[in-house]
Amino acid sequence: MSGIYFHIPFCKQLCHYCAFHKSISLQSTNDMLECFKKELELRKDYLDQKSVSTIYFGGGTPSVYQPDQIQMLIDECSKYWNIDADAEITLEANPDDLKKKYLEQLGKSLVNRLSVGIQSFHDEDLILMNRRHTGREAYDTIKRAQDYGFDNISVDQIYGVPGLSMEKWVENLDLVYDLDIQHISSYHLMFDPNTVFSKKLEKGQLVELEEEESFNQFKYLIDSARQNGFTHYEISNFCRDGYISKHNSSYWKQKQYLGIGPSAHSYNLNEREWNIAHNYKYMKAVQEGGEFSEKEDLNFFDRFNDLILTSLRTYWGLDLSLVKEQFGDDLYRHCEKKAAKYIQSKHIRKENNALILSDEGVFISNDIMSDFFYIEED
Repeated sequence: MSGIYFHIPFCKQLCHYCAFHKSISLQSTNDMLECFKKELELRKDYLDQKSVSTIYFGGGTPSVYQPDQIQMLIDECSKYWNIDADAEITLEANPDDLKKKYLEQLGKSLVNRLSVGIQSFHDEDLILMNRRHTGREAYDTIKRAQDYGFDNISVDQIYGVPGLSMEKWVENLDLVYDLDIQHISSYHLMFDPNTVFSKKLEKGQLVELEEEESFNQFKYLIDSARQNGFTHYEISNFCRDGYISKHNSSYWKQKQYLGIGPSAHSYNLNEREWNIAHNYKYMKAVQEGGEFSEKEDLNFFDRFNDLILTSLRTYWGLDLSLVKEQFGDDLYRHCEKKAAKYIQSKHIRKENNALILSDEGVFISNDIMSDFFYIEED
């Protein structure tokens, strides 16, 4: 299973929490499309397989492009790879872009999955985050998308937002469950460097939510999602039966993928590659045949640490038999030794020779995964 990711580096407005590469200048959107086409041609031999199971349009805000432009990129992919008949093709979109005409045209494309950036249904939170839509608009957009035949919809929700009470968080999730959607991606707010939020935090203009309150919101998310028929299959992702994100799962299951566009990452099992995170420099390099990416060859321990990072964040967990088979007895014993204290503290449970994070373990997953990493001594 291979996947293709397009990073659409344009937004109509800057969200105050976002650290992804993007530009609010839309002047070069058409030139960027031509560069996407060119990069696809240049990278047509990157993947070992000649079939593609998933295509994902992320960003940024992919819905700045019209449906016929999105379909054009899908058609370009089909020039170099066979797109599986049941391929999952996802478009991230902002609620205010999904008007009736847009959805009608999108329904004629091969896009069969929507990931809608709602974040909150409370207008005061949306204003704080500098989102472009209202809570009412977000709710109505999902209903409208369903009316136009989209039956595989994911929504984003953010918790841990300054001023977000448990009462408001419960209301947000109740509205999500009322919408009868298939997938939820929910993230704790991060104060990433160089974002508006991080600068406001430094100036004392924002107060970070207490860790206990954030944990309670996360715990409620896990419990209520289960009660409403969702499986918690990855730290930040929940789905109904049959609706796991196939594309994102390819990252967590060590599958190959090709990233197209500025800042996009690629992985072919032996090396990781990432494109220039600068629109003009990326386009100039692609147009002139220059270098537009950097790469890192993965050694034995890099690949082991990758397995730790991707496996422990899922409900499949870290398969110890796989560790032993691919990395040998020493790293197998390393994992068993590291796991012992977390099993005792109930942050990890062991099932069918796999190590799986508990709900409490998920909340401190970064610390646990870092502890499992193997660092070579000089």
